[in-house]
Amino acid sequence: MTKDKALSSAPAALRLGAVRLPVVLATAFAIALVPSVGLSQATTGVPTITNHATAKATTSAAALAPSSSQVAFPVAASNTSSKKVFAHYFPPYPVSLDNKPAAQDYYTRNYLSPTGERGKHAKVGGLLRDRPRPRAPLTGDWLIADLTAEIRQASDAGIDGFTVNIMSLSGRNWDITVGLMKAAKLSGRNFKIIPNLDANSGAARASTATIAKKLAELYRYPAAYKVNASQYMLSSFKAEGKSVAWWKELNRVLASQYGVKVALNAILLNSSDANLRRFAPISYSLGDWGTRNPVGVYARSNRAAKAHSLGKKWMAGVGVQDVRPNQRKYAEARNMETLRATWNKAIAEKSDFVQLVTWNDYSEGTSFAPSVAHGETFLDVSSYYATRFKRNATPSITRDLIYVTHRRQSYKAAPLVKHQLMSPNLGGSRTAPRDTVEVTTFLKAPAKVTLKVGSSSRTFSAPKGIWTATVPLKTGWVSASAVRTGKTVASVKSPHLVMSRLKVQDLQYYSASSRGR
Repeated sequence: MTKDKALSSAPAALRLGAVRLPVVLATAFAIALVPSVGLSQATTGVPTITNHATAKATTSAAALAPSSSQVAFPVAASNTSSKKVFAHYFPPYPVSLDNKPAAQDYYTRNYLSPTGERGKHAKVGGLLRDRPRPRAPLTGDWLIADLTAEIRQASDAGIDGFTVNIMSLSGRNWDITVGLMKAAKLSGRNFKIIPNLDANSGAARASTATIAKKLAELYRYPAAYKVNASQYMLSSFKAEGKSVAWWKELNRVLASQYGVKVALNAILLNSSDANLRRFAPISYSLGDWGTRNPVGVYARSNRAAKAHSLGKKWMAGVGVQDVRPNQRKYAEARNMETLRATWNKAIAEKSDFVQLVTWNDYSEGTSFAPSVAHGETFLDVSSYYATRFKRNATPSITRDLIYVTHRRQSYKAAPLVKHQLMSPNLGGSRTAPRDTVEVTTFLKAPAKVTLKVGSSSRTFSAPKGIWTATVPLKTGWVSASAVRTGKTVASVKSPHLVMSRLKVQDLQYYSASSRGR
C-alpha cells in the first residue's frame, strides 16, 4: 500500500455531511458487477460516531458471538507464542459505515457503484470492488459491536492484534481507532492494539507535541501492546517519510511529557540497506510492507537476516493480493500463490513478527477480513501458516476442507461500462497476468479431487495435508469435490459466476469454501 495513494477518496467520503447520493436498489454487491439497475435519489450521509465512553452495546448475542471454529486444524490461540502475528487495520472501512441494510448502505450506494459519491469515482468504475461481509442493522452502539466482532474473528484466526493506521488525530478515523482499544477489552480475548503512525498522512503533519498527546491517550488502554514491562510498541507506515531526528523527538516528548516509553517498530516502504542501517539505532524492530506478486516475492533478498545482523527484530509483510481500481494498477497474485509465498518466506527467514497487509483496506483489495468476494478463505488459509509460524511445526489436519479461488472475468475482458482500466504493473510487478482457477485442499487422508469450471472437469489425486492445483478459467460456475473410498468428504460450489464481461473491470480473486461461509 502506498498511503499517498488514494486515501484522499475514502477519508473525504467519511467526512461527508448530508449530500444527495444515488441509491442503487440492488443487492449489496451485485451493483458493481452487473448492468445498471434502477436508480433513485435520496438525501443521506455517513453519520457521526456515538460517544463510546458512555454508550452501551445492546446488540443481540448472535451479533457479538465469535465466529465458529470450522477450519481444518487447531489454530494457535492469540498471544500464546513469542512470535506474533498482527493485521493492519485501516479505519476508513469498518464493517458498516451507517448501520443500514446492505442493499441501501453507504458501501453499496457510493463505494461499489460506478456513479457513487456523485460520480466522483466514475472514471475508474467506482472506488471499490469488494466490501466487508454485510450484517443486518444492529441496535445500541453498533460500531463497537462491529469492532468487537472483528477482533474476535481475527483472534479466532490466530492473529494477536491489530496495527491500526493512525491517519488522522480527530474525526471518524480517530474514533474508530479509540473504539478498537475499547473493543479489545469487550472481546474477552487476549488481543492487542499497536498504534501505527502513518508518516504519509495528515496525522504526521501535526506537531510532535500534538501527536504525542494523542498517542498517550491510546497507551492508557490495557489493550495497548507492550514489548516488555516498561515499553509500548509504536509502529509506523513509511517510517522513512520522517527523519530519524523527528522520530527521536517524538519518543522524547512521549517519555518526558507523558511517562510513556515506546519501542519503535519502523515499517519502511523502501527497506533498502541504507534505510535499514539508518533506522536500526532508534528501532526495536524493523520491517517493510512486503511484495504482492509471487515472482517479486521469490526474488526478494533476505531482509530478516539483514535486520538480525543489525541486532533488530524483523516484521515481515504478508499479503494475498493487491488490486487498486482507483490507481488503475494491480499486481498479479496467481490465485493464492502470493499468500503462500509471503508466508513461506516469513517462516523460512525466521521473522520475529508478521503483519498481514491488510485486515481491511478494500480500496487496495488486500483484505484478509471476511468479505463478500472471498468470504473467510484468505483468513482460513493464512491461519494455517500463522499456526505453523508460531509453533514451528506443521499443523495436523483434523477436518477435510476445499477452497476454490478464481476471478469472475478474464484479465483481458473489457467492461460493459467504459472507464479507465488497470494495468498489471503495481510496484513494478514482475508476474504476468493469467486466467486460472485454483483448488486448495486440506485433507486428513488422500482423496480424488474433481474441479469443474464451466463445462470442463478434471480429476486429481490429492495427497494428505495441504495441496493445490490450477486449471484454465472459463465462463460458468466453479465447483470442486473430494471423494475418498467412494464417499464425498468435502464439496464446494462458488457463488461467483464467471462471466465474459462484467459491468466494471474486476481483477480481484474471489473464493469459496466447503465450510459453507
